[in-house]
Amino acid sequence: MVVETILQAIGNTPLVRLRRCAPENGAELWLKLEYTNPTGSMKDRMALAMINGAERDGLISPGDTVVEYTGGSTGPAVALVCRAKGYRALIVIADCFTSERFQLMRALGADLEVVPSVEGPPKVTPQDIANMVARASELAAEPGHYATDQFNNPYIIPDHRDHLGREIWNQTIGRVTAFCHGMGTATSLMGVSDALKPHGVFIQGHEPAGSAAISGGAPGPFLVQGWAGSVMPHWDPDRVDHVEAIPDDEAIEMTRRLAAEDGIFAGISTGANVVGAHRLAERLGATAVIVSLAVDTGFKYMSVSPYGDA
Repeated sequence: MVVETILQAIGNTPLVRLRRCAPENGAELWLKLEYTNPTGSMKDRMALAMINGAERDGLISPGDTVVEYTGGSTGPAVALVCRAKGYRALIVIADCFTSERFQLMRALGADLEVVPSVEGPPKVTPQDIANMVARASELAAEPGHYATDQFNNPYIIPDHRDHLGREIWNQTIGRVTAFCHGMGTATSLMGVSDALKPHGVFIQGHEPAGSAAISGGAPGPFLVQGWAGSVMPHWDPDRVDHVEAIPDDEAIEMTRRLAAEDGIFAGISTGANVVGAHRLAERLGATAVIVSLAVDTGFKYMSVSPYGDA
């Protein structure tokens, strides 16, 4: 691949079949390596879609400040896109997230507004997310500031439908029978569903067992950074066939296995996705062709389990 700008390197990520961490019943499990995007995360797609959409609709002007809240990887992605396009990035983040995220955003030129967390690192709570959203809204009200507001942004789902979803369909040559993925904003799950569900593909969402709001559980702390643990505005039950609640300990153990056994060096949400995919394989049987996402790079988790205690 040869590109003129860093933004053209976003998307068209590899699709890799798992071997040692594959389901025991013989179902195929493929991971799309979203950590090969420029900031090491699938959120590069989201950031580019949000800012391109704002430019098309005349909502943002040269030199403006883009304000976004982040609990996972959206912050670095927004910082990258803003730096490439000439905007200032102002990112709101709680102090419960890994230090690597702070370092990466600052390296990409973002200014950070850090808010205190409810329980302290590394535990995340739905209230931490709500506090970040509220502070970002306050900052975005200032002149020359624009809120991309990922939880309510209208540009993300169509972009995932037209790019991520279409890539999965084309890379599997239409063989995919199921897609599963965790929910932060829920936009990637909704967008891929729009692309694949018309072809009869089974769609499964994942949420943290410690805060399984969609499944009817009580809110609480969890360790999968980037997930919401609450019902997001983009959530649409008609687009999803099943929701699976994933325990932190199983996600962490699978994350460790993926690196050691299949060479997939990814974050905890990827381990959670594979745990959910194994459960989905049991549900659908040996003929299933399941696709999920390797969401972000393990380098963002070097200070926490499973890599920080390795």
